[in-house]
Amino acid sequence: MTELSATSPALSLATQRDTKDAAALRSEGRLRDASEGFEALFVTQILKSARSTSLGPSLLDSSATDTAQSMLDSKLAEVSAGRAGLGLADAIYRQFSAHLGASGE
Repeated sequence: MTELSATSPALSLATQRDTKDAAALRSEGRLRDASEGFEALFVTQILKSARSTSLGPSLLDSSATDTAQSMLDSKLAEVSAGRAGLGLADAIYRQFSAHLGASGE
């Protein structure tokens, strides 16, 4: 049996294939992250709109409360993105994943 040398065409093709597979996985991961990020942004906007409605004056109204609620809403949206059951992240991922292979990165 002969061993494959570092300059062997078979080894070179295998390395190229591994590199392409790794690039495809990175692209899919970035697309998944972007999809979930967009869903988080969408949920944040929904929460912000819901918080802006008011039934009247509150005893707890202050800028500190507003800041805390805003931070809570952002974290809640970030954590729930992709898991909240809205399906927005999955729909975005499906829509754009078809273009991953064609774009060549």
